[in-house]
Amino acid sequence: LNKVAGKVFRIGHLGWLNEVMVLGSLAAAELALLDCGVDLAPGSGVAAAIEHFRRTAAMPVAEAA
Repeated sequence: LNKVAGKVFRIGHLGWLNEVMVLGSLAAAELALLDCGVDLAPGSGVAAAIEHFRRTAAMPVAEAA
């Protein structure tokens, strides 16, 4: 990450996690960024992750029903 030092941050975890846990972490990161004055659309990162999860799911919810 040396090439992008000061421009990115890493969210680490210990052990197992699922999509809902990732979404919660992204929401917390967005909230912190907004509180620090970063110009971003609230929910944009979470929305992008949801679209990714739905697009790459092993079995989309609509097919499971």
